[in-house]
Formats: sequence, C-alpha cells, structure tokens
Amino acid sequence: MPDTIPGRARGADGRHGDEVVRQDEDMTNRGVRWLVESEWQYSVTFARGITPDELAVRLGASPGGAKPLATAWEAVGLLTDADIGVARVGEAQGWAFAAEYGEAPGTRHDVLKSISRTGVEAVNLDPQAFHPPPFFSYAADSELLCSFGLGEERRRWGSQPDLLQEELEAAGIILPTGDYLQVSGARHSLRIAMSLGVIEKHFGISLPRDLLEDGRLPLVVVSGSPSLDSLSDNV
Repeated sequence: MPDTIPGRARGADGRHGDEVVRQDEDMTNRGVRWLVESEWQYSVTFARGITPDELAVRLGASPGGAKPLATAWEAVGLLTDADIGVARVGEAQGWAFAAEYGEAPGTRHDVLKSISRTGVEAVNLDPQAFHPPPFFSYAADSELLCSFGLGEERRRWGSQPDLLQEELEAAGIILPTGDYLQVSGARHSLRIAMSLGVIEKHFGISLPRDLLEDGRLPLVVVSGSPSLDSLSDNV
C-alpha cells in the first residue's frame, strides 16, 4: 500500500481527509493547536500532579532559585552558549508547563520519565525545528507510554503505543487501511494541527498564547550558566 493517501480518502469516522483538514483551519488561542501558527521553536513540557516550581526542578533548575520574569525574546537572548537551557514556567488547565529554550531536557525520554515519577503525568511537545517532524511523548509513573512523530503516526513507541489509536482514527489521521493521512505541502501545518488537536483533547492540555508569545513568565535556568543581569529588574 503506498504511503501517499489521496486527498479524498475517508477517515475512520467517514469524513473525507480534506474535510477534516478544513475543520481544523479554525485554530484558537487556547489549547496547543495554535503552535503551528506561531514561530514554534521551543519545546513544551507539561506535568500534571506537581507545581510549576517542582517541574522546573525536575527539569534541572536549582530549588528555590530566583525566577525573574521574561518574555520569549528575552529568554532566547540568554542563549549565548550551546549548553545553555532556560525555561519559562506556568500553569494552565490543571497542568504545569515549561516552555524550554536552547538545551531542552524535557525532550529526552529519560528526563520525561523522571519528571513523571511518583504518580505524575508528563507530556512533551518538541517542534524539532531543524529535524522534523515535531514529536509527541507521554510518560506516567516513570514509564514512557506513548511517543510518535506528528504526521508520521503510524510508527509509535512506548509500552502503550496504541494509547491514542481510537482518537487518531476518529480524527481521520489513521485510515482504515492502517496508513496515515498525508496532505500536500500547502496543508502541512493544518495536518500537524490535526494531530495536536487529538493530543490536546485527550490530555486536556492548553497553553495561554498571549502569555507565551507576548507576556512575561517566571524564568529558570535548567542547564549552563547564562547571565541573568538583563532580567534583574524583572524579579
């Protein structure tokens, strides 16, 4: 069976693939689908069951350290060496989140499993800007349960690789043939948004777009030694 799926292929719910894509064109500023409309260059790690401060520590930040407020541009400006990693942390929809810039520990499965210890759930969304596709990973109780590339959902990893199978089929992403929906390059971002929509709905995760793109959030250092002098007035 060829990998290229005709644009009119039907999903498991009976909708045509292009109809599904059109329904995902109306992305909002809530949830996580809006990431594909933005300059998505940072990893995001979510954790349910711990505070944003504890998430920061599990990513590598020093406990009790200062957390100056920083915009996305200010965070990127701290990345003066390859080993530097910083994160802006917050909470939304009952999940702590960390937007990771530079070195991003949350993208590593060993770190994500460690974050999920003691009954915690952890999700990571990694744009892999220089090595597509974007990647999704989910861990709970120190175990990687499910992971796959967005747009390449047929190949999945973890102890429960079929965790989202039914939702992926219902969204028309996994087709009755077992292949996955592929679209033209012009619709690629909408196709990625479809996958993000499944993840968003299943886990109930959300990111406040205004804060992530234009606002200030508490910033922590997770690796390296960046100078925070430029943020001293924002503590």
